[in-house]
Amino acid sequence: MDKWVKRFLTAAPLVAWLFLSSPVFAEDESKKSPEESQPKLKPGWDKLLKPKPGTVWLNGMPKEIVWLKDGAEMVLVPGGEFLFGEEKEKREEPTFYIDKFPVTNERYAKFVEETKHPVPQMPQDWAKPYNWRLGTCPEGQAKHPVVLVSWYDVVAYCRWAGKAFPSETQWEKAARGADGRKYPWGDEFEKGRCNSYLEGIEKTTPVDKYPNGVSPYGCYDMAGNIWEWTTTPRAIGRVLKGGSWFDGDLKVQTTASGWARPQEKAANTGFRCAVVLPE
Repeated sequence: MDKWVKRFLTAAPLVAWLFLSSPVFAEDESKKSPEESQPKLKPGWDKLLKPKPGTVWLNGMPKEIVWLKDGAEMVLVPGGEFLFGEEKEKREEPTFYIDKFPVTNERYAKFVEETKHPVPQMPQDWAKPYNWRLGTCPEGQAKHPVVLVSWYDVVAYCRWAGKAFPSETQWEKAARGADGRKYPWGDEFEKGRCNSYLEGIEKTTPVDKYPNGVSPYGCYDMAGNIWEWTTTPRAIGRVLKGGSWFDGDLKVQTTASGWARPQEKAANTGFRCAVVLPE
């Protein structure tokens, strides 16, 4: 046999082994940056939101995001069936995002500054602790939920932010999850989990004060602190959800609701936003 043929046959297995095992011929996943290795946002989403660093992804959607226009943190509420109301009626909602916290004075100030919308202010004595002065919220309340806002104020904010605000069913699913619990944390009321009348504070508190009272999806203040406007009509007004610092344990249940006329404002009523994005 020709000596060159013998050399080739002897070297071929070694060449094959080197080819198959060499990292040069396979993409090394460990070399990728975190941005390259995480799922990609759907077309157009990058103009509306950004995923929170390190967030988990579910069905191609980040579970926690930051909405770019108003800077609000939002959490994912997956679509599907849940139990609604005291009778635990089966309802379905599509996937949506909802603000992790109620809209704060600090965030509302950005809206006021850009749009020149009227600030929260009323002449009554009970409103004085919450009235804005010279375009500024009360001292020390930047992280408190904005109050003294009507349904029309909420609509204006949402238009500016490019979002909506939740229906009664969306709000309740975000508050109680899919298992029909009475409170965001479970079926029993516990002091220290929300700002209700039983806390003895008798005013609003910072929206992140009660981390042990969050909902199954990570929403804060879904029980107590402030009532929140929804889009759902009732009588001659709109449904309110959540209860407030003025209410006891029954009114801060996830199924509890009230209503107010669209033009009404109160020292214990504010809002949070929601948005449905195509999956």
